[in-house]
Amino acid sequence: MKKTMLLAGLVAVLVAGCDNKPAIPPMPEVNDTNCRIEAIKKIEDRATREKFAGQCSRWSPAAGGIAPTEKPMNWLELADPKDQKEAKP
Repeated sequence: MKKTMLLAGLVAVLVAGCDNKPAIPPMPEVNDTNCRIEAIKKIEDRATREKFAGQCSRWSPAAGGIAPTEKPMNWLELADPKDQKEAKP
């Protein structure tokens, strides 16, 4: 009985720290230095890189980012109906 408990405890301790996923490094701070193409390419995790690049694109209009719009519009609102041609099957 004691050997079984000891063996079960040993297995539990050995398996407790095991997981198959590697640790994801934290996303760098969004600033003018880190938002350069060279720095963005160094981020290995694809999801982190895409999220960071999206945040950098809106970082600063002076640094080449996208300025926030005061009245955002839908693409359908931007399309002029008289410019659209009907598609023929």
